[in-house]
Amino acid sequence: MKLKRNSLLGFIIAVALALSSCNRQTIYSHYEPVDIDGWERSDTLWFYAGGLTEGCYNEQVGLRINGNYPFKDLSLVVEQRLLSTQTIIKCDTLNLAITDDDGFFQGEGLSLLQYETSLGTISLPTSDTLQVAIIHNMKREVMPGIADVGITLQKAP
Repeated sequence: MKLKRNSLLGFIIAVALALSSCNRQTIYSHYEPVDIDGWERSDTLWFYAGGLTEGCYNEQVGLRINGNYPFKDLSLVVEQRLLSTQTIIKCDTLNLAITDDDGFFQGEGLSLLQYETSLGTISLPTSDTLQVAIIHNMKREVMPGIADVGITLQKAP
């Protein structure tokens, strides 16, 4: 009898976790790796979020770095376009604070530090694939210490 109760409890927990994950509005989340020895300015990172329906989406850029990143901040250019028409619908320059004024890293994590920043909301006029291109916009040609860069889209309420 005890085995059945534990199985039933495990089943209930699994269903609860599955249902709670369904409530998340994340439509797309993907990270691209970057050469840890140096992300070259000419090395564009491409993301393709397909199957998006017409509507509004909250966007977020994620970044994972290690302790070898040499600067206090990072500037990124993020260009977004509809794949079917190649129409640019949004272009942003993001400035991320990597360390505080005392030089301490602000990200969360141990060996890789995670940073996330909002890109705001984007409105898609039609069902399409969103193509996102990200490059770094720093004076230095090669940026060491960046491991991954990612994009997350969530259906706006």
